[in-house]
Amino acid sequence: MCMKSFIQYIQEKNMATAALAGIIGGVSLGLAGKPAETPPQTQQSSMVSAETVIQEPAKQEKPKTPAWHSLISGSEGMRTSAYWDSTGKVWTIGKGSTTHPDGRPVKRGDTITTDQADQYMEHYVNKNLVPKLEKIPTWNKMNENQRGALISFGYNVGPNFYGSKGFETISKALSSEQTLTGVPGALKLYNKSGGKVLRGLQTRREAEGNLWNTSVN
Repeated sequence: MCMKSFIQYIQEKNMATAALAGIIGGVSLGLAGKPAETPPQTQQSSMVSAETVIQEPAKQEKPKTPAWHSLISGSEGMRTSAYWDSTGKVWTIGKGSTTHPDGRPVKRGDTITTDQADQYMEHYVNKNLVPKLEKIPTWNKMNENQRGALISFGYNVGPNFYGSKGFETISKALSSEQTLTGVPGALKLYNKSGGKVLRGLQTRREAEGNLWNTSVN
């Protein structure tokens, strides 16, 4: 081999070696130098979920109906049209109501709904009756049922019975904490209308006495 051919051979070999190294290096760079791929973030992982957890509101317990409510309702009955009360000599409606909540007296031809009958009764008890009964000296010593018994009694005979003429026995029984045990017996005495004993009043006074003696859970 001549000198020129030998030199040319060496050059070509070096070029081939360099090219091979470049290829190998390029492959290595492509495999090792390329940054590792990260899986694309899903909408669920990159964003706050659009689905909102709706918490069911806590159930509110329906207010307990006081015992006097059913006692009065059962004793008075219910009429949606005004009627003449021959005993009280007054136009009456609903559950024994003689006036509307705004103070107007009930008159012939007046009508109300059954819901209004309850509203009339409750308005009278809370606005007219209880404030008068609270003046009884032992009122704060009574439990809920004992007060309920007197609410029914006062609804029937009037809110100002305590200390009034004709109500001496019940007034005495209510005058002190020591005499409260005599209330049920005293209630039973008020069972007359026009001097005659009425079965309806007897039943009502017995129910009031039983409520008075019923303990509160």
